Amino acid sequence: MSLRKKIASLAICSVLILGSSNITFADGSRVVTIGVNNSPQQRATILKYFGVNENEAVILEVNNQEERKYLEGFATEAQIGKKTYSCAYVEPTKAGSGINVKTANLTWLTSSMVASTLSTAGLTDADVVVASTFPVSGTGVTL
Repeated sequence: MSLRKKIASLAICSVLILGSSNITFADGSRVVTIGVNNSPQQRATILKYFGVNENEAVILEVNNQEERKYLEGFATEAQIGKKTYSCAYVEPTKAGSGINVKTANLTWLTSSMVASTLSTAGLTDADVVVASTFPVSGTGVTL
């Protein structure tokens, strides 16, 4: 991985950690982040894709200002864009199961980047899904 990608991964890691700093995975909490610009229908579609209902997970909304705060200089203006549609789901799993990442409709953020940043942040065992209802860069993902 190039130095630039490593730096971007660490920046994303910051977003991941700060976005969920009040969440303790040890209690089995499932966390969903949803880009604030998703319509109610897109939100419902993504929750269905993740297999969760609104009341079954901690749900956090992410906006474009947060993307910019952490990723300007690492991701291009085109990648960050002006709206946030990326969504993520994290469910803690049993010890030793590792970090398992699935992505859908992401054009820049990769499953390797997600797994690497979560590992760097100290998460060792979780199922993670990062997605959007249509192709996006993935810069709006926070967990």
